[in-house]
Amino acid sequence: MARTAIAPFTVEPLNPTIGGVVSGIDLRKNLDAGAKAALRSALLERKVLFFKEQDLNIEEFERFSQTFGELFIHPTMPQLPESPYINPVATEHGPAKDWHIGGPWKPNPFVAELLQLKIAPTAGGDTMWADMQAAYRALSAPVQRLLEELTAVYLGDPSQYSPTTRANGGDRLEVEHPLVIDHPESGERGLFYSTSAVRIGGLSEHEQDLIRRLLLEHATQPRFVVRYRWQPGDIAVWDNRAVWHSAVDDYGDTPRLGWHAAVVADWQPGAQKRAA
Repeated sequence: MARTAIAPFTVEPLNPTIGGVVSGIDLRKNLDAGAKAALRSALLERKVLFFKEQDLNIEEFERFSQTFGELFIHPTMPQLPESPYINPVATEHGPAKDWHIGGPWKPNPFVAELLQLKIAPTAGGDTMWADMQAAYRALSAPVQRLLEELTAVYLGDPSQYSPTTRANGGDRLEVEHPLVIDHPESGERGLFYSTSAVRIGGLSEHEQDLIRRLLLEHATQPRFVVRYRWQPGDIAVWDNRAVWHSAVDDYGDTPRLGWHAAVVADWQPGAQKRAA
């Protein structure tokens, strides 16, 4: 018989605006509706949640991931035989070290992502997340207005993400997203940008380089960033509409294995602004 976990749990903040360690909850148990709603609310507030040493099996990890919405079957990432929704991420695949958001190649990028590390390096292998809403608030009003007028263009097919395809254009499928969005649930305004963008619309190459550098240098300041040191069995879930993330490439060939899941919904970045 499935066990039921009962809220409340506690969340210890790791940074004034981003990141929280959740304790007092066992994710191996079935969560009731109240606990699930409380977790979703905590995610909106803290933007990244960490659960230590949960060590979920495939069925438990898939079930917990569904707390945050509909799971996505990724067309290009490897899948576990037991679940098409869970993608193994291993050392040989290389770390996703560039700052990025999940699924910008989709008209509706990922709502949230989850990662459970099954094997962690003895040293290194951290992941970083940056608060794109706090980063937006810290910009001057003139720069905010400038970025609100701009859009970034991404390749519209994940299989196109190779250096050759990104450089050559041609008949490739493309998707365009604003650089500033209003969060569809909280309404909070924030930056929305991935370094995988192939161009920033309407700007010269020089102007694009300046904007890219501004976004990268500004949004990754330590005051906006939480960095997490993994232990085997730890789980992170993050709001892809409020943060971007980067894996630290400092562990060489040391084994590192994680399970990844992505949550999708019928939303489009900037829809609220267009409607207004």
